Amino acid sequence: MDDIGPRREERRCALAQDFLPIFGNGEDAILAATMLVMALAAPISEEDRPRYLAALERLPKGSAAKPRVSLVSPGSNGTARDWSVTFADHHVEYRSLRHFPTKAAADDYAVDFLVRLRGEINGP
Repeated sequence: MDDIGPRREERRCALAQDFLPIFGNGEDAILAATMLVMALAAPISEEDRPRYLAALERLPKGSAAKPRVSLVSPGSNGTARDWSVTFADHHVEYRSLRHFPTKAAADDYAVDFLVRLRGEINGP
């Protein structure tokens, strides 16, 4: 099972490339790919390995990810002119690297990101 980590990273990078035209920028494409890959439970035994690798290759289809907005907050400098978005999936949080000048812009971004990601998960 030593090759699981590299296979997971390889698939995350490939998904990010696939998502680039969908999200329009690398930061969001990488964030979406990371959320999907990390939602897969790592194999516990050698018998779980083939199922895990098959599920990894099917992504984004069949993903167990249930992404949602966790928090829209002012930036770390405490001003309301630098808003950021944190997404959550199950008990894991993923902070977007993007920043927005208003809360409304951050909210709009969060909704758009989730619509695009869920579209990929539920797509044909």
